[in-house]
Amino acid sequence: MVAALVLDRADRAAIHRALGRRTSVRICERADALRAMLAAADVHLVVTELRDAVGASVIPVLTDAVSRGELPAIVVRESLADAAAGDVVRLAGARVPARLSLRGVAPIADALVAALGKQPDAGADLAILERVGPLVPFRTRAFLLVCAASPSPRLHVERASMLLGVARRTLENRLAAAGMPPAHRIVGWCVALHAAWRLDVLGHRPKRVAADLGFLSSAAVANLLARYCGCSPTSLRVHGGFQVQLERFAALVQPHSRAT
Repeated sequence: MVAALVLDRADRAAIHRALGRRTSVRICERADALRAMLAAADVHLVVTELRDAVGASVIPVLTDAVSRGELPAIVVRESLADAAAGDVVRLAGARVPARLSLRGVAPIADALVAALGKQPDAGADLAILERVGPLVPFRTRAFLLVCAASPSPRLHVERASMLLGVARRTLENRLAAAGMPPAHRIVGWCVALHAAWRLDVLGHRPKRVAADLGFLSSAAVANLLARYCGCSPTSLRVHGGFQVQLERFAALVQPHSRAT
């Protein structure tokens, strides 16, 4: 059974279309109802927003299930808003294993198919948000979310601005006021960190990393890593390489710890 706490009508319809009639889908609107479903039914996939119909957080339900070792695959569906981004940062801090799906960025069906097909989630998005999310001001968290959760050489600042519903100049002004790097640097760093995660944590070869992230070649990945991380794909395959680069990125976005 699939348990879904999804308030958005379009997402509900997409879930039913993606799963078809062969999969039982139960939809609820309250966190306590989701908790009851997880306790009483054989749930193999949870699809959820992080706030229920009355604004209660769903994260405690998920963390309780994790502590009991009962959590099935989970897809978190969220919008691109600073408040929602704050909830995702809290989810990352709770270390709930989840696949992120952002409304307006990617169809929810993509995440459902990947989760049901047992395709491993790279996990770098939540690792980035856990470490860096608490360091950035509230009004820049949605931008960090889209960068961390949508790693691709096709994500440009103009595209991110459009997704957030703000002008590029407004976005750049917010980052500058927070003492953060310009938008294109944050976009590039997040893609580089996803590449580093795949090389280090998942042990993938550069050619596969390039294909997974949408690069034309492994040489393009190597160029990106040289530009942002100052190292090669081979060196990042040594265990711990991702964490070293994540700490460098955290220092960049945290003004008082950045070298002048």
